[in-house]
Amino acid sequence: MPAPLFKRWAPPTPAVRLAPERATSPAVEAIASTPRSTKKPKKRKREEEARAEQDEDSSKKHKAIFKKFEKVSRQAEAQGQRSRQDVEGQDEQPAEELHDLRPMPQPAQVPDAAFEPSFSTLPPWLAQPVTVKSSQTVPFAELGVSAHYVKRLEKQGFKDALAVQTALLPMLHPGLEQHLGDICVSAKTGSGKTLAYLLPIVQALKDRAVSTLSAVVVVPSRQLVNQALQVAEDLCVGTKIKVGTALGNTAFATEQKQLVKLRAQYNPGAAKDLRARASQHFKTGFVEKGGVFDDLLNMPLEHVPRYDSGVDILICTPGRLVEHIEHTTGFLLNSVRWLVIDEADQLLNQNFQGWAGVLMDALHSNTPADFMNAQERLRERERAANSTWSALLPARRQLTKVVLSATMEKDLTKLGTLRLKRPKLVVVQDETMGIQPLEHEDNVFELPATLDEFAVHVADGSNKPLHLLHVLLTYVFTGLKSSGKDASPSSSADDASDADEGEYSGISKHSSRVLVFTKSTENASRLSHLLSVLEPAFKNHLRTMTRALTADASRRLLKSFGSGEVKILIASDTASRGLDIPDISHVINYDIPTSITSYVHRVGRTARAGKYGQAWTLFTKTEAAWFIKQVTKGDTVKRANKKVKRMEWKESVVTADGKKKAYRVALAELEGAVKGGTD
Repeated sequence: MPAPLFKRWAPPTPAVRLAPERATSPAVEAIASTPRSTKKPKKRKREEEARAEQDEDSSKKHKAIFKKFEKVSRQAEAQGQRSRQDVEGQDEQPAEELHDLRPMPQPAQVPDAAFEPSFSTLPPWLAQPVTVKSSQTVPFAELGVSAHYVKRLEKQGFKDALAVQTALLPMLHPGLEQHLGDICVSAKTGSGKTLAYLLPIVQALKDRAVSTLSAVVVVPSRQLVNQALQVAEDLCVGTKIKVGTALGNTAFATEQKQLVKLRAQYNPGAAKDLRARASQHFKTGFVEKGGVFDDLLNMPLEHVPRYDSGVDILICTPGRLVEHIEHTTGFLLNSVRWLVIDEADQLLNQNFQGWAGVLMDALHSNTPADFMNAQERLRERERAANSTWSALLPARRQLTKVVLSATMEKDLTKLGTLRLKRPKLVVVQDETMGIQPLEHEDNVFELPATLDEFAVHVADGSNKPLHLLHVLLTYVFTGLKSSGKDASPSSSADDASDADEGEYSGISKHSSRVLVFTKSTENASRLSHLLSVLEPAFKNHLRTMTRALTADASRRLLKSFGSGEVKILIASDTASRGLDIPDISHVINYDIPTSITSYVHRVGRTARAGKYGQAWTLFTKTEAAWFIKQVTKGDTVKRANKKVKRMEWKESVVTADGKKKAYRVALAELEGAVKGGTD
C-alpha cells in the first residue's frame, strides 16, 4: 500500500527542565532520570551554545578580578615587609621617653599689661578737671577780697576761705588768674559754694549807682532762694546793690513791678514811628495785652516808654524766670554778666518748662529795637553803616556762666543746652581718696570725711517708728530717758506739758539737732503725729516742713531749727537740696531715698564745713538688696577710708518699756484723726 502523501502532525513532547534546587519530589526525579533521546532540537542547542558563551565570559571576568586581587595582595605583602624592616631599624635607636596623662611642662606666662586707653568719650575739660584738695584753706585777703569784705567776713566767723572758695574766687575776680570763660564746679555739700560765687559778684557791683540786671542766680526750690537771698543781703549791706527774687510766692504783677521800672522818655521821632506801628497793629486786631503798645497809650505826647531794671541781682526758680522772660515787658537779659546755676544736676534732669533753652535764647539773642539803650543803638547804627568805628566800640558784654553741683552732671547732651564757652571744670576732692580724674561717664559722688554712716535693718517695717524712736533716744539725744511708758491719748498731753518742767526738760538744752527725711508730705505728717504720742517730750521741739507752708513760714521754721529751738525737723526731699542749716548733728533717712543722688544730698545736710555729723538709714528686707549693693558697697559713692556701719537689734529691744502698747495707742489715735479729717 503506498505511503500517504501527508503525515499526520503531532506536537512534540516538551522537555521538562527543572532547576536542581527545585527537583525535590520523587515524581520529578523519575521524570528527570528517564533516558532522553540523543537527538536534540535546534532551539535547545542554541540555548546551550548561548549559555556556554555566557559561562566563558563570566569566567574571563572572574579571572580578571582574581588577577587584580593577587596583585594587590603582593603589594600589601611587600609594604608589610618594608614596615617590619623600618621597625627593626628603629629598635637599634634609643627608646623615647613616654609620658602619662600629666600635662606637659609649659613656660611661665607673661602677665598682660594694664589697659590704659588713649582716648576718652568726654571732652578734655571734663575728663581732665582742675582738682583741689578739700582741706585747702587760704585767708580771704590773699584771694583778692577787699579789706572791707574781709572784716565783714571775720565778724561772721569766716577767717579763711574753704577749698571751693580758694579755687573759684581768683577765677571770678579780675586779674591774671581770671578765667575768661565758663566755670563748672563739682564740690560736696556744705563746701561754701553760695559764698564762693556771690562774693565776687557783690564786690564787682558795690560801686554801682544805677540798677542794671547784672547777675541771675537760678536754683531749684524756694528754700534755696531764701537761703541765697540771706547770704546776698548780708554781703550787700552798705551798698546800693538791689537784690530781688522771683519764686512764685507773690502775685506775678507785683513781681513785674519790682523787677521792671517803667518811665517816659521824650523822643518825638521814635514816638511818631511807634504810634504809626501801633495803629497798624490795632487795625489787624492782633495786639497782645501788656506789651509796648499797651504802655504807649499811657505815655505823654511825643514820649515813648522806657524800661529800667529794678534789681541788680535776681535769685529765682527756673519756672518763674521763664514766665518773666515770656510775659514781662521790658524784662531783658542783655546786660547780664553772670549766670549762676546752682544744683545744676537737678535742674538739668527736670528741665522745668524747657527753661534752659528759653534762658539761653534770651541771653544770646539781640535786643529788640524798641528796647535798645543808647550804647546798643550806636553799635547797631555803626555796624549797619559798615563804619570803621564799629571795630573800636566795646563788646556787648563779657558773660560768665557758673554751674555748680555736689553731683556734677556729665551728660554732654544736657550740658550742651547751656551753650558753655571755653569751660573749665573744678573738682574739690578729699586728699585721702587721691586725685581721680573723671575719665568715664559714670557719676561719682564724694561724701565728707567727717561723716559717719549707719544702716539699720527694720525687718518688714511694721515697727519702723519704734526703731526710729530707739535711734533718737539711744544715739541722738543721749542721756534722755523715755517718757512713753504706759502712754495713752488722755495722758499724752499732760506728759507733754510736764516734759519741760520735769526730768525730760534736758532735750531743750541738748546740743543735737536731727533732720528726718520721708518720701512724701503725708508720711512726714503721720510720723510727726506718731513721735509726739510715743515720746511726749518731743512734742514742743518737733516740727514738720511741708509744701503747704508759705515762704515766710518756711523761713521762720528754718530759723528756729537753726537756732536750736526746734530739735527735730521732719521733711520730705524738698529740704535735701542745698539747705545750709548750721550745726545739724544727725540726718535720718526714715524712708529710703529713691536714688544714690538723693542719698548724697540728704546726708549732705550734716557734716558741713568740716564739722562732724552722723547719717542713719532705716531699710526693710525688700530694700536691703538695692541699698547694700548700690549705696554701701557700690563704687559710685566715695568715702574717706570709711564704711557704712551695720546696726541691728532685736524687736524686743525697741518694744521694751511698754513702747509696743504705746505704739498701738498712737496708731489708733492716728486712725481716728484720719477718719475724722475725712468726714
